Amino acid sequence: MDIKKNYTITLIIFILLISITSFMPPFICADDLNENFSLNTESIQQGDFLIVETNLTSPLNSVLFNTTKYNFNNYQDMKIAVVPVSYWITPNDYILKIFGPNKQIKKTITVLSGNFPNSYIEVDQEKENLIRPEKESTIQRKKEEQKLINKARQKSSFSNLWTDSFIWPVKGPISTEFGATRFVNGSLQSRHSGIDIACQQGKSVSATNNGIVKLATNLLITGNTVIIDHGWNIFSSYSHLSKIEVKKGDRVEKGQKIGEIGSTGFSTGPHLHWTITINGVFVNPRSIINNNIIN
Repeated sequence: MDIKKNYTITLIIFILLISITSFMPPFICADDLNENFSLNTESIQQGDFLIVETNLTSPLNSVLFNTTKYNFNNYQDMKIAVVPVSYWITPNDYILKIFGPNKQIKKTITVLSGNFPNSYIEVDQEKENLIRPEKESTIQRKKEEQKLINKARQKSSFSNLWTDSFIWPVKGPISTEFGATRFVNGSLQSRHSGIDIACQQGKSVSATNNGIVKLATNLLITGNTVIIDHGWNIFSSYSHLSKIEVKKGDRVEKGQKIGEIGSTGFSTGPHLHWTITINGVFVNPRSIINNNIIN
């Protein structure tokens, strides 16, 4: 009786295993993409982004990179996933996994150092209190404003709103590069999330591409700030403006004036702090200038 019972249990387990594995797509361990997928690069710097394209139309397709899942976006008869590589990620080899309807593909991605420089600035006590506040009211205001920023970037258009390549929002010398390790009054503060472009007060600032304004207001740290949604969870932001000339909900076109250069918020002189986020990760704005996501 015990032998028969054990045999029955073993048979049931065997059947369950067969049933489960029959629904699991095969994993292709070969370190090559097949004809259905393409990748813009296999070696990438911190702060850049990967572009994965496929001609498969199944809605089940997704990409996994460094424990984070990214979905494909629809474009004509293609699907495109834009995968940001954070400036915080440690340079090393990582596995990019692409999940198709009937198969899984892996690819080794080598993340290289961004060779970020150090940036040192000196500010008075009043400005230092903005970034290292002790007053409860300042701390609370920063929390509330961060919620506004997060909300502005929370929902993005499923369609790409931009056209062709992105452009510089203003021309001028770069005062601080993306990813720079920022020291304020000798103490480590953070990495620089965007590019600082030094310009004269009042100079026109343009939208880097078509999109919808998701935020246009004055904030404690970034001063007069505009955030634009370009679709596919790609957002640009423009900070320290002296004047804002758009409002939340406005549709803007590439090259359209959205404000003027200023020095509002935590700033030591007239400049534009310009950032790009992709799927919630800051990336080097130069990358979106130099890479056409859609060919």
